[in-house]
Amino acid sequence: MPRQGYIVLLAGLLSNFSVGILYTWSNIRDVLEGYEEWAVSQLTIPFSIGGLTFALLLIVAGSLQDRFGPRPVMVAGILLVGGGTVLSGLVTRTPGLFFITFGVVVGAGLAFVYACPRPAAMKWFDPSRKGTINGLVVTGFGLGALWLGPTQLLLLNTFGFSLERTLVTLGLLILAIGLPCAAVMVDPPAGYVPPVPARDTSKPERETHRHAPSVALRTAVRTRQAWMLLGIYALFCSAGAMVIGSVGSILSTQTRGGLDGAMGPTLLVLLPLAVPILAITNAMGRSGGGIGSDYLGRKRTFVIMHVVLLANMFLLQFWTTPSLILMGALIAGACYGAALAVTPSIVADYFGLKAYGANYGFVFFGWGISLLLGPQ
Repeated sequence: MPRQGYIVLLAGLLSNFSVGILYTWSNIRDVLEGYEEWAVSQLTIPFSIGGLTFALLLIVAGSLQDRFGPRPVMVAGILLVGGGTVLSGLVTRTPGLFFITFGVVVGAGLAFVYACPRPAAMKWFDPSRKGTINGLVVTGFGLGALWLGPTQLLLLNTFGFSLERTLVTLGLLILAIGLPCAAVMVDPPAGYVPPVPARDTSKPERETHRHAPSVALRTAVRTRQAWMLLGIYALFCSAGAMVIGSVGSILSTQTRGGLDGAMGPTLLVLLPLAVPILAITNAMGRSGGGIGSDYLGRKRTFVIMHVVLLANMFLLQFWTTPSLILMGALIAGACYGAALAVTPSIVADYFGLKAYGANYGFVFFGWGISLLLGPQ
């Protein structure tokens, strides 16, 4: 395997790791809540616009990536995320402008960054490693909140930075980490054939280990597989989105007696740990789901994910102790993460890599729909 393939894979993981600013919205919201210019009803708008823009523009970003290659699209994405975060720090007292800078500009940048690493990295490796590559790349996106969130709180609470100065600093950090990663994000040269790993020839070759013929978006959208994947994505991810977005509230309200009950002290310990632990479990689900799908097969992994999530969501409503509720939340987060690794691998299995960016962008509409279904 040429060293460049591993460089692209690492750059993809780090670039996704650098742009998780959307997942730290709760910290930003807590500060904006104290600004007299912001009404309570406006506090969720930037996050909602950002998520919607991300989902809607991924198909555009994917198409541009397919046509022009990953590097220019990813550079544009990093500039939009980092620059949008800096601009957001300059307009915190003007909600209307903040909706544009954080919601539209950062959301668009996320789409451009997210569209590039997976197809570029998959082209460097044998098809039998599609799940592993997808899982590792999107793990970075899941872990992004683990450094951006604590860094925000460190700047705000320990160093006494204002929200404005904090956002400008974070935007510059995103640019400093993301741009070098974008610079090395390239497709293999024409005619490149990835090395084939050793296989047990006594066993039949899995369908997912073969090179799939490439299918254009206009053909893919006419297939039932594309629409089924979109629908499954929407329904499956809605459960994870609901739990991830409300884990603190679920713990507080569902625990017997709440904060004032006998389990209140345990709850006070778990509440600040719930979000970072859930982020780690989500990331582990992404890498584990991708790797598992390469060895178990995509369909078998998909079935296991659905059975586990269905049983977990049914049982979660009956659990009233903090430890059991947190366990249920972690299982939901892991399944959610696994879906974000296995589904893009299935898209590559069905429709190939030449128009992968556009095809996965279409299926990713389902994730955007899940944000509307789940957190309600």
